[in-house]
Amino acid sequence: MSDKIPIYQHPWVGEDPLLGELTDKQWKILKAALKVFTEKGYSASTTSEIAREAGVAEGTIFRHFKTKKEILLATLIPLMQNFIGPGVTNSLHDLLLQHDNLPMEDVLLLILEDRQKHISALWPLLRIVLLEANYHPELRDVLLNNVVTRVQESLLTFLQKRQSKGELRDDLDAWTLMRSIVGAFAAYLVSKTLFPEREQGHENRQELKAIVNLFLSGAKKKS
Repeated sequence: MSDKIPIYQHPWVGEDPLLGELTDKQWKILKAALKVFTEKGYSASTTSEIAREAGVAEGTIFRHFKTKKEILLATLIPLMQNFIGPGVTNSLHDLLLQHDNLPMEDVLLLILEDRQKHISALWPLLRIVLLEANYHPELRDVLLNNVVTRVQESLLTFLQKRQSKGELRDDLDAWTLMRSIVGAFAAYLVSKTLFPEREQGHENRQELKAIVNLFLSGAKKKS
């Protein structure tokens, strides 16, 4: 099928075996659902709007999916398992391998810039995932197992390695170090996303450098 949702055309994505298991009608419905969900949010979306976007009768939707929740999970879970999860985690793993010998400051800045790039590109979809994971445990489990845990493991391994080299304080556990910099980065992203008018005039790279410097001022091992 050439008419694919943009996320399926991301360079992370290879041939998706799940697409072969969908009928044309199911594919049209899921494609339409993703568009409607990302534009209006899950709660505000209706199956009639999804049907209209898909160009099918509303009754056709319920011949393929029992509920709107089933449409949500059928749309988001494969994306999380097959595309977002592997893409986000593999890109971080490759970055850490490629820049293993760089100074700590440079690697941390590269990590934050890389995460911001991917989060910005995927934000309309991630916004739905993060919000609905609070209400749908199936989605929360996929998010935790396919994205959060894997990213945390990569970061923890990186920080522990730098601790073993004597670059970071060893009286703080790697988990605390990770939460410190991730927390600062998350606050930065929330402000940029929710209050863009207050972020005018702030240069991204300089702010990310400041986050790294503030983190290292407390985390770096004193000589």
